[in-house]
Amino acid sequence: MTVAAAILLRIAAIAIAVFDIGHTLGGMVLGRSRGPDEDALMVSLATYRFEVMGSSRSHHDFYRGEGWYLSAALAAMVVLCWLLSNSTAESPGLVRRASLVIAIFFAASAMLCAVFFFAAPLVLSAIASATCGAAWWRLRNV
Repeated sequence: MTVAAAILLRIAAIAIAVFDIGHTLGGMVLGRSRGPDEDALMVSLATYRFEVMGSSRSHHDFYRGEGWYLSAALAAMVVLCWLLSNSTAESPGLVRRASLVIAIFFAASAMLCAVFFFAAPLVLSAIASATCGAAWWRLRNV
């Protein structure tokens, strides 16, 4: 049972890594303008500044910052799933509980992707949720 859970967690790690690479490269590093209307919008987001807890920020700052924040969080999830996959034999209870938390997180991610984003992150989030959930289930009697 622990070997199966380890494989499932590694599948989750790979799905999350694909999500992270796609988001980071496609959205943050190599993302291109879709034309003058988008350019004007981004300039508008960047030029309107406001105070937040003593710092001057723009909506563009939040847009870019949240994008990089997601890239970092996804990278941490990749590492966490891989580390958990290496611990199924010696700490099945801990791995089981952590797997459930990650499964719920990516189920929520899939729902948010369905409402606000598009198919690729939705599918990858669903895979991560399903495989982490399956790892949780496989470790139920260990």
